[in-house]
Amino acid sequence: MRRIGLTLFITLLLTALAIPGTAYAASTTIYMSPSGSDSASGTSGSPVKSLQGVKRVLINRGGDTATIMVRAGTYYETKMASWNGIPQDHLNFRRDGSNRPVFDGRNLTGTARYWMSTAGGPSLDVRELLVRNYRTGGIRFDTDGNTVRNMFFERIGNRHVSGGPGYAALHLLGSSKNTFNNIVFRNLENSDCPGCVHGVYAANNSDSNTISNSTFDRITGDPVRFRHGTDNNTVTNNEFYRNGRPGTNRAEVSFWRFKSSETCGTNNRVTNNKYDGRYYSGGYGQAMIGSGSEPGVTRCSSAVSGSGNVRV
Repeated sequence: MRRIGLTLFITLLLTALAIPGTAYAASTTIYMSPSGSDSASGTSGSPVKSLQGVKRVLINRGGDTATIMVRAGTYYETKMASWNGIPQDHLNFRRDGSNRPVFDGRNLTGTARYWMSTAGGPSLDVRELLVRNYRTGGIRFDTDGNTVRNMFFERIGNRHVSGGPGYAALHLLGSSKNTFNNIVFRNLENSDCPGCVHGVYAANNSDSNTISNSTFDRITGDPVRFRHGTDNNTVTNNEFYRNGRPGTNRAEVSFWRFKSSETCGTNNRVTNNKYDGRYYSGGYGQAMIGSGSEPGVTRCSSAVSGSGNVRV
C-alpha cells in the first residue's frame, strides 16, 4: 500500500508539472492584443489588452518564467508596468506575427513615466517592439542579467510628452551583466533639461554591461552615460549621429560625476564605434569619449578608455 501511495503521488506530481497554469508550472505564455480585455485569461484565444492585464495573469498563474506574446498594433498604456510582486524570475517579451507592435506612452499617468520598471522583480528579455512617447524613459532596471535586442526607442523626453524631464531609454541603477544589442535610439529629446536624457544611462555600480551594434540618433544629452562606480562596461560597434550639447568634456560616451562623494568607475571600454562628430544642433566638435562633472567637482578623466573608434 505504501508503494502504491508513493507511485500515485509521483504520478500526480508529474501530471501537475505538465499542466500549464498550475502552481508547479516552470513556464507560462500570455498573449496580448490591442483588441483584448484585461479581464481575459491571457490565452491565445482570449488575450489581455495591457501590461497591467499581463501582471494580473502572471500573479494568478505562477511559474518561474513567462513569455508575453505581443500581437501587432498600438498599445496606449495608462500606467507604468512595475514588475514587483510577481512570482516569476524572468519575463520574455516577443512579437506575435511579422509586424512590430508599438507601445505608446502619451496617455501614461503618474510621477515616474517609464514604460517598464523591474522594481526588484524579474530579469527581462525584451525584443522586436517599438516604444515611443514616454516622458521619463523606456525601461528602468535594478535587476541583473537583462537582455534588450532588436528594439526601437523613439520620442522619449519632455519635448514629446510635457512634464518632468526624460532620463533614458534604458536606465540602469545598480543593474549589471545586461546585454543591449541591435537597438535604434532616436529623437530622445528634452526641451527642459536637454542634457538629462540619454540612450543608456548606467549608474550606481551598474557593472559588466555590453552595448553593441546599435544606433544613437538625435539625442539632446550624452547618448551613453556612466556614473558612480560603473565598472567593466563595453560599448562596441555602435553608430552615433547628431547627439549631445556643446560643453566641457561632453561626448557620445561619457562618465559623469554629480558630487565629490561619488566613485569613479574603471575599465569601461569604448571600441570600434562610428560617429559623425556632430552635436544635436548640427555643429561639429562632439567627441567620442569624454568625462565631466557638475561645476566644482573633480572629473573622472580615467573612467572611460577606448580604441578603434572612427569618425565618419
